[in-house]
Formats: sequence, C-alpha cells, structure tokens
Amino acid sequence: MSRAQPTTDAAAAAREEILQAAAELFTDLGYAMTSIDAIAERLGATKGRVYYYFKSKADIFFDIQRTAMARLMAEIEPIARSNLGPADKLRGMAEAHLGMLLADLPIQKVSVQGLERYLFHSSGYRYVNELREINQLRDTYEQIFAEVIDQGAREGLFSDMPPRLLTKPFFGAMNWVTVWYRPRKIQDAQSNRMIVETLVSFAMQGIQKEPDHEPKSG
Repeated sequence: MSRAQPTTDAAAAAREEILQAAAELFTDLGYAMTSIDAIAERLGATKGRVYYYFKSKADIFFDIQRTAMARLMAEIEPIARSNLGPADKLRGMAEAHLGMLLADLPIQKVSVQGLERYLFHSSGYRYVNELREINQLRDTYEQIFAEVIDQGAREGLFSDMPPRLLTKPFFGAMNWVTVWYRPRKIQDAQSNRMIVETLVSFAMQGIQKEPDHEPKSG
C-alpha cells in the first residue's frame, strides 16, 4: 500500500505528477527498465521527492492501477444506475470506458496491459495482496457490465450466452485501442469521438442477438 500522506491539494497534485510520469515510462520502456531515478528525471526532480510519496516502484505501479480503475468506475457507475434500457445503457458505458482510455492514455494503458505485461512474472508471492486487490477491482468493474449484458440477454437483445463470457470479447474490442492508438500532437475531439463511436459499434455488434430469419415461402 502507498504511504499515507496529508490529503492536501498539493500532495494530490504531486502524486498525480509522479503517477503520470511513471505511467509514461512504463509504457515507453517497460516496468523492468524503469527506475525511480528515471521517474525523477522525467519529473525534473530528485528521487527523494518520489520516495516521499511512494516507497517503491511497485508501490507506484499499483497506485496507477487503483487510480485507473477509480476513474473508470466514476465514469460508468452513474450510467449503470440510470433508467436507460440495457442496450442504451451498455452503449453509454462503453463510450465512457473508451473515452477515458483515450483521455487518460498512459494511466489506462498501464492498467489494461499492466499485470500481464509489465511485472511479477518472477516475483513469487511478494505482491499477492496487491494482486488480489487489483484483480478484485477489475472483477467488480467487469461485473457491472456483465449485469447490464445479462439484463439485455433476458430481454432478447443480446446473445444468449453467459454474461461474463460475453464481457471478454466486448472489452477486448475496446481495450485493443491501448495497443494501436497514438495521439497526434494536435488531436481534435471529433477524431477521438469517431474512434469511440466506431469501436463501440463494433463491440455492440459482437454481442447483439442476431434476428431470426424466417424461411421464405415458395
């Protein structure tokens, strides 16, 4: 867990700067090749400033994971609790999810690709509690989508398959954006909106129930 720090605006801003710098380096260099010294250099600060807020590189990594999930939850929970029908609700949640991935790319990219790509292949059980915590956050987030998908399936809108199974390709279609997307220096909102709409439409098509086709009479 991160070291407890005074909950001041200045402390929150300092932690955010560290997380952003670390996320950029994790995506550029990989977890193993990123050091506290490199993070401090990216910030234009001493490593003492980094250690004031985080006790280790892994501590930073897990805080990136928590931050990413908290931001996603804040976007999709109000939509999930709304009175929209399941199709409109799921589309709105997917748009919010993708919009956050594009707007917060370094943080979200580390979160989406993180546990599998960046670390802990040789760490044994050293971070078992942190891994359990992050996996629980992911499961909770995915379950919100699964419940909406289940509602849509019961209403005959989505494929009649286990909802948790459908969430895998659904997220896969959206999360792949963290692999290929490279924001331009001048990236307008309309371009991002087009990306969101295109990928969400593709993801929705993958789970929507195909209409019954009655055989034509001769």
